[in-house]
Amino acid sequence: MKNEPRPPSFVKDQSLAKELFMGFCLGTANIIPGVSGGTFLLVFKIYERVFAILNRINQTLFLRFLSIVFCVVKNLGRNGCQDLASFLKETDAVFLLKLILGAVTAIIALSSLMEYLLVHQFVYTYSLFFGLILVSIVIPVRMLNSLKGPVVFMVLLGMSLTVFVSWSVNPYDKVKIKSDHLERQFQHLSFGENTAPVFGQDSHGNPLENQLKKKVSKTQESGLSSFFGKYTIEEYVYAGICGAVSISAMVLPGISGSLVLILMGAYFDVISAISTLKSGHLDTLAFLCCFGLGIVVGGLLFARLINFVLKRYYNLTMAFLIGLMIGSLHALWPFKKVMIIARQYVKQEDAICVVKNFQVYTNLNILPSNGHQLLVSLLFFFVGCAVMVAFVRAESS
Repeated sequence: MKNEPRPPSFVKDQSLAKELFMGFCLGTANIIPGVSGGTFLLVFKIYERVFAILNRINQTLFLRFLSIVFCVVKNLGRNGCQDLASFLKETDAVFLLKLILGAVTAIIALSSLMEYLLVHQFVYTYSLFFGLILVSIVIPVRMLNSLKGPVVFMVLLGMSLTVFVSWSVNPYDKVKIKSDHLERQFQHLSFGENTAPVFGQDSHGNPLENQLKKKVSKTQESGLSSFFGKYTIEEYVYAGICGAVSISAMVLPGISGSLVLILMGAYFDVISAISTLKSGHLDTLAFLCCFGLGIVVGGLLFARLINFVLKRYYNLTMAFLIGLMIGSLHALWPFKKVMIIARQYVKQEDAICVVKNFQVYTNLNILPSNGHQLLVSLLFFFVGCAVMVAFVRAESS
């Protein structure tokens, strides 16, 4: 008995699941430093397809899209919907939207886990990252065409730039500046009925000393969210810049967008914002919107620039990426000097909390002093190496 052909709906469902899965893998890659989203595009053989979609986006196409959407909203007719469907199919936008949906799902699902690991298992998490990055350097190395003089210079330039950035962005200075800003707000608030003692720990496991509550607005009483002033204007702007720079790295083979965020000192802030997105606070939403806006603008602008640079200066670009990845090992060294802030002021929703003995991992590398910690770190390092070796083999096959 001959097998009957599968119905078209089954094929469509299978294609949808496959494309969503590819997007989920891309999201997973972009949230883990060392695993390149661009390399995943090569593994799935959709690198050129995605770039073709991005390069097709211009002012004329955007205006055409807006006119079609306007007709759909105005007439609510079948013809308008058909025009929109034809437009999405013609530009291959449906495929890109499926990838984005899968990637966003992965990032939201894994953000809380990554935040927990960075807060409570910093050394072991960075050991895993170190192994991933170390082996992933092989990817751009194998893509080089030659090892002439300018290539060596670009490698050294990339290494120097990465080390300079990691030294410039000191987590301790960043935390201390924000704490001092909140301390001034804390001192200007009046004590009395708005002051209440708090017991327990914060998300870092540090004991809370006390809490000064602000007056609750009518918006908060109604159950709606409002701005709590968690982020400064500079942090919103910097989030947009980080989004634009990270997306340019996400589309390059061998380098991870999340690695760029670590070098810029914004990885934990972005991960924390995503993991607390369910709270619905406008501060978090605004922060992520700025980051997302940077991704959109950077993706549209850098896609063409990267395409141009890879065509004109392919070998030098690969060499520069190798230098960036080698230099990033300095930032990902798992053993960091820890500094203690006796009284750290942090913002938690509508309250300013004072945390005692707040621990901050600096960007100063040290040697491990604990034998057990060293052995466990080596275990996670080799796990990271093994995962990336398997990934590299899959990419080459």
